[in-house]
Amino acid sequence: MEFLLAAPLQLNASLNRVPEVEVEAFWDIVVSARALAEENERPVAGARVDLVAAVDALTAKVTALPTHLCWPVLRRVILAALVQRRLSYGAFSPAASAAVGRLAVQLFRLHRTGAARKGVIDFFHVSKAGGTSFCQMAKLNGCRTESFGARRNCLIRDFDDVPRWVNNSLHTSLAPTGLRTPWFANWGNKLRRDMSCNLRKRFMLRRRFNIAANEFTLYGAQATPRNVHTCPGNLNVLQLRHPYTRLRSHIMWVWALYDHHFKEQAAAFFPSRGAAHWAELLPAATHNYYIRSLLGEQVYYLSPEELNGTHLATARLALLQFDVLLLLEEPDMNALLFEMAVGWSLGFGEVHARTSSQLHEVGARGLPGAEDWAALQQANQLDMQLYRFGALLALLDSVVFDIAREAGLGAGYTALGRAGGAAGGGGGGSGLQASDQAHPGDDENWEVVGGANVTQRSCGFVSEYETDRVVPAHIVIR
Repeated sequence: MEFLLAAPLQLNASLNRVPEVEVEAFWDIVVSARALAEENERPVAGARVDLVAAVDALTAKVTALPTHLCWPVLRRVILAALVQRRLSYGAFSPAASAAVGRLAVQLFRLHRTGAARKGVIDFFHVSKAGGTSFCQMAKLNGCRTESFGARRNCLIRDFDDVPRWVNNSLHTSLAPTGLRTPWFANWGNKLRRDMSCNLRKRFMLRRRFNIAANEFTLYGAQATPRNVHTCPGNLNVLQLRHPYTRLRSHIMWVWALYDHHFKEQAAAFFPSRGAAHWAELLPAATHNYYIRSLLGEQVYYLSPEELNGTHLATARLALLQFDVLLLLEEPDMNALLFEMAVGWSLGFGEVHARTSSQLHEVGARGLPGAEDWAALQQANQLDMQLYRFGALLALLDSVVFDIAREAGLGAGYTALGRAGGAAGGGGGGSGLQASDQAHPGDDENWEVVGGANVTQRSCGFVSEYETDRVVPAHIVIR
């Protein structure tokens, strides 16, 4: 909580492009929130602090904020202050709890209005953290993009946000003569095409797309992490997965890719399955991948020895700016956030992996032994700390959105299970059906079956101001 309460000043000092800190009212509310956390409610000079009045005053200030942002930093600072006060001085009175409820509802309304004005979901897809499922959910909810196929996976070709995984120079040195270099052997030799947030937004709106994925790094930090930023004119969404399970999945996937592309010649690329070889083959993916992805290209290509606690602190600040944070391991929390933070009405009742059991079996052959696996886990301790911080942010968000849903502001959410199987709240036998995937990169075509009573929305909150005009007046372009 201390880090969150101090975050506004750290953001101002550490990063160059943080839209919330540019608004003067942001600082006034931060001061009020910090005072709420630090003030003692016990008798002082014969009087008591009026917590209800203080929270209502904070609500009035929040209500007056401009509506072009979702204010995720401010929302989490306010929630951290309230939690800190609750932990320090005990349970709130019924009147104070009601005041906190009014504040939470106003924070939700501010988020919803901002999301609607943004008009585009910018999904930061950290590889092997559930991005394929998210993209398919966007399709089920009526979102539009260049392609929902697994080979594109909500990526926009012209944006060049494809992942850079396998060390190109190592791959080339190991490759038998005459073999073609595959797309995934692109770490270290594929520069990203430079494109501003303004150009990205106009590209999306002209084509009437309302979701795009980025599976590389955040924008703007080719030379220095200080310039890293999200695009503030978009609804920025990130899903986290436990770093160890994400890493395990990534290793299995790359092994399966080699097996699929090179068949009996794949063995040439793996003189060892040990930690050292995997770390050399996947330099970023095996070493604090979240931090590298969040801090831009300059940090993405740093050697392991150069990554340190300063990068962790900056990555926390980058994480704090995402409008919506999801946790792959928490489906119930995600259902709340899909409904109340994204505005979707349809989703998976459980996480569906892209790979078939056949691919899982193939990929498992590439996993390192116990000692080497322990070494890889140890190398990812900075990511573990970042993941715990992200989980805290998601939990704080869920408090706001749960209060808003309890206040009757939700639109309803249906979680579908597999067709013919267990459904997580699916109505009337509704379910999802997909063909079996036998090869890496095969398309997923999830379809709702038996769900005539399931209504679909048009990509949630970001579709609220859609009109026949290419650039509606309410849409923010930054």
